[in-house]
Amino acid sequence: MQKLTREQYRETGLLRLVRSVTFFKDIVRIDEDQFDLLLSVSDFLTAKAGEVVLKKGEVGQTLYFLLRGQLNVMCNDSNKCLNIINPGEVVGTLSMVTGSERSATVVAENDVTLLGMDFKHFNDVNDYSLFKLDTKLVAYRMVVHNIRWTLELNKMQNPQHPLAGRLHKMPIYTGTKGGKEELSALHEQARLLANLLCEWNETLQPEALDVLSA
Repeated sequence: MQKLTREQYRETGLLRLVRSVTFFKDIVRIDEDQFDLLLSVSDFLTAKAGEVVLKKGEVGQTLYFLLRGQLNVMCNDSNKCLNIINPGEVVGTLSMVTGSERSATVVAENDVTLLGMDFKHFNDVNDYSLFKLDTKLVAYRMVVHNIRWTLELNKMQNPQHPLAGRLHKMPIYTGTKGGKEELSALHEQARLLANLLCEWNETLQPEALDVLSA
């Protein structure tokens, strides 16, 4: 993949696309300065058709938002496309939370543009030296939503799966919203959900893996 310079992405209208992504839209609404900080720890990237964006077995802390084009999640044993990633969707959630290897290879179907955000600044939920509490809350709400939704999709496809019952036992925060207590709960939820999804994926055939598990 190739990085775009600040001049290049400002000239191509990419900031407008970023602001249309739900996560960044929420950040802009809360604090424009925090949005600018997010951009400072992110890279705009382009990839050509057929280029590998994520490779199974790699480890990374980058969360990718697709802005333009289409990505395909590929079966590693064939050229079969398992899932399609469309603009506005996020890739790399599971690996980011668990620190585990990428579980799928993602290839550009056509020329694509992505925003890669370094998530290491969010790992310590008690550190607000760069990103504020509200920003981290938005980030972890997004992460929990994405992983839980993947598990729900898996459950709909296989309601009798032996791990399906554990999904309903996962904790859901019901306390006061917007504080450190919620952030701590979301951080723990993300870890538990990610571990459950890792277990679930280990029981599936490659063609059943979901895009958000990458």
